[in-house]
Amino acid sequence: MLHHLLYVASPQQIKQTKTALSRIGAKTLGSPSDVAESYLLEHALLDKLILNIHLVSNLDAITPHLRRNPVDLLIYDERMDGIEARAALRQIRDDMVAFAALWGPDFLFPMSRVVAILTKEQNDAQRAFELGRVQVRDVYVAPPNTAHILRWLTRILTQGVRRGERVGMALSGGGLEGFLYQIGVLHALEKAIIGRPIRSVDVYSGISSGSICATLMAGNVPTAEVIRAMHGKSDVLAPLTGSLLFDVAAGVISRRLISSSVAWAGLDPSKWARKLLQSVPTGFFKGEALKNYFRDCITAYGHEDAFDQLQPELYIGATDQDSFEHVTFGKAPWRNVPISEALRASCGLPPFFTPAKINGRWFIDGQVTKTCNLELLVERDCRLILIIDPMKPLATLVPGSVDKRGGVFSILQTIKALVHTRFHQTLTHLTERYPDVDFLVFQPDEECAHLMAGLPMRYHIRTEIVTAAYRHTLRQMRERHAVYAAKLMRFGFELKTPGEIMDLEQRDDDILETGI
Repeated sequence: MLHHLLYVASPQQIKQTKTALSRIGAKTLGSPSDVAESYLLEHALLDKLILNIHLVSNLDAITPHLRRNPVDLLIYDERMDGIEARAALRQIRDDMVAFAALWGPDFLFPMSRVVAILTKEQNDAQRAFELGRVQVRDVYVAPPNTAHILRWLTRILTQGVRRGERVGMALSGGGLEGFLYQIGVLHALEKAIIGRPIRSVDVYSGISSGSICATLMAGNVPTAEVIRAMHGKSDVLAPLTGSLLFDVAAGVISRRLISSSVAWAGLDPSKWARKLLQSVPTGFFKGEALKNYFRDCITAYGHEDAFDQLQPELYIGATDQDSFEHVTFGKAPWRNVPISEALRASCGLPPFFTPAKINGRWFIDGQVTKTCNLELLVERDCRLILIIDPMKPLATLVPGSVDKRGGVFSILQTIKALVHTRFHQTLTHLTERYPDVDFLVFQPDEECAHLMAGLPMRYHIRTEIVTAAYRHTLRQMRERHAVYAAKLMRFGFELKTPGEIMDLEQRDDDILETGI
């Protein structure tokens, strides 16, 4: 497999390294940017690894390079009058944090992808210890020659890497608008990626409305056909209408009101407030029509309503309403639950949908306890994970802008902020812990966040959300083309050229309305 290395050192050390690379047969490549010289190295000491090595002599050039190029391992070499490693790596770490904050979670660069080469000094052990405390992956003190460095790099890039070449996709929630956003993103991915189809993903994990998209992908239901169904134009799927999604739970509501009113008889008026709160239903919609519709979608494309009948692995997360334990359907002991039942349970967002009862337990929205279950995909040996996460709050620097839009808006934005923060913390942890796993993250831009900032169950703006998500995803892939293309290529996916992606981006909106 091809590995991308960024070697950072003083100009004198860079010059010596170039001489060493030429001596062992490295091929000079065209420079990928203004800031780095590049070499391709195949050598017997690398044990079939191929290294694409970029040489940089300026710490300030690291983040510009990362913006345009993938980096699997950053090597900092302090030899020959370089900046002392501890000081240099502190600056590199601070720059990486600021870089990820600006460019998003795609560009989280963990210190566990950094190694250091040190000069021989009396306090070598102390310096190596201090670098280890900030998660630097390994340290080599005064390597005697190039052969030793190549063996060291081979060990770092191969040992402890347990995951294979599997690909996973994690889909988060966000209500109906989150579902629409994900449909737009998936449609863009299907249009922009050629070679290996995006539907050949090995493992899907879906939570809340993400469970719907994960089920459709695992069931090989074309995204374009879903878009047609939204507009009543599908020849395969029934029209996907708002009334179908919102089947009022009249029976549940009336029974709760009647039960509460009977209990109020003879009650002290001072206790009416408590009883009034108990009379509020836990959900206004049954969700049965939603469950039946998406069950029919996967059966229409030749699949049974069972986890073990799907070729890709599918996992759906929900929350036990009483214990608040996160339960993963598709995984023992919940593998025998029908997919449509699991999907319905995962989408039980209070107070919109009533809880779902499965095997004697009551379940609500899976996003109450987890954002998109990334840990499961790593556990299932995925080395590339595509993440679609609609739960991003609308951020603004205008004071009082949230307060002006009222309490409901404020509550929804608060929930999105909590879920978004939890997702970011989880992703940061996994990136640091598993440096050999690549993550591609798709989240709403400002335009999408504005469209999705109201109530999460608005279906009448479906075309606007799908269109905005589609165009933003294409633009993101075009702007980050070199990094995305290199990461996808390792697993057989080919990204269309920036010009081809721009052409997709500029087509008329009726493409999305018909799904063609």
